[in-house]
Amino acid sequence: MSEEVVRTDYTPKSSLADDLRVLKAMWFGSISGGSHQDQLESFYNKQAHLYDQYRHRMLHGRKPLMMRMPVSKGCVWVDLGGGTASNVEFFAKSIQSDWFEAVYVVDLTPSLVKVAKKRVEDNGWGGKVNVILGDATDPKLEGLPAAGTVDVVSISYAVTMIPNWRDVLANASRLLKPGGHICVTDFTLDGQNQWGVSKRFWKYLFSTDHIHLSEEHLQHLQEHFEQTFLQVSYGTFPYVPPLLKCPYYAFIGKKK
Repeated sequence: MSEEVVRTDYTPKSSLADDLRVLKAMWFGSISGGSHQDQLESFYNKQAHLYDQYRHRMLHGRKPLMMRMPVSKGCVWVDLGGGTASNVEFFAKSIQSDWFEAVYVVDLTPSLVKVAKKRVEDNGWGGKVNVILGDATDPKLEGLPAAGTVDVVSISYAVTMIPNWRDVLANASRLLKPGGHICVTDFTLDGQNQWGVSKRFWKYLFSTDHIHLSEEHLQHLQEHFEQTFLQVSYGTFPYVPPLLKCPYYAFIGKKK
C-alpha cells in the first residue's frame, strides 16, 4: 500500500455569541473604500477573528477539495486567496514533515492575513508556511515561488470575489509545473438543475457583498485544465431555512 499524506478533518467550534457577532458584521456592516483591498478590509475587519468558526458551515466545498488535493513528497503548495490559512489545518499533522517543501498563503485582506500569521506562529509552522499580503492576480507579487515550480495551487471561495478573476486563474497556471494540479472551490450557478428564480435570487443576494456568481468560472477551468475531479452540489447556511441552498463546486484539474 502506498503511503498517503495525513489529513485532518478541520471543524472549528463556535458559539451562538460568536455567530451573532459575525451575523451583525455581515448584515449591518458597510462595504466602503476605493480599492478592492479597502473594500475587502471594510467587510472583514470586524469578523476576521471569528471567520473560520462561522464560515466552515457554509463553505461546503472546502473539505472535499482539501481531502482530495493531490500531495506528493516535497510538495510546493500555493493557496491563493487563502484568507486565515485555515486550509493548512487540513494538513496540520503533515506540514512539518517531508510531504511539504514549502507552503505559501496569499491574501489581499490585512485583517485575514493577521489571523493567518498568528495561526502559523501558534502552530509552529514558521519556516515552512509563508503568509503573503498581496494580490493573488499579480504575477510579480514578491514572495511567490518562481513560475513553473509549484506542485499544487488551491483557490477556495475567492474566484467569485475577484473582479479580474481570469487573472488569478492565469497566475495559478503560470505558477504550476507541467502536470501540476489546480484545486478550486466556490459558489456557482447550476445551469442544469437550478431554477431561473433561484439563480437570480442567489446572484443578487451575493452581489450585495461584492461576490459575483457565474457559470463561467467552472467552464473556464474545464476549458483550460484537464479535469480529474468535479463535485457540484448544494449547501446550506447557518440560521437559514434548509430549503434555501446555493450550488457550489469543487474542481481539481491538471495543467495541460
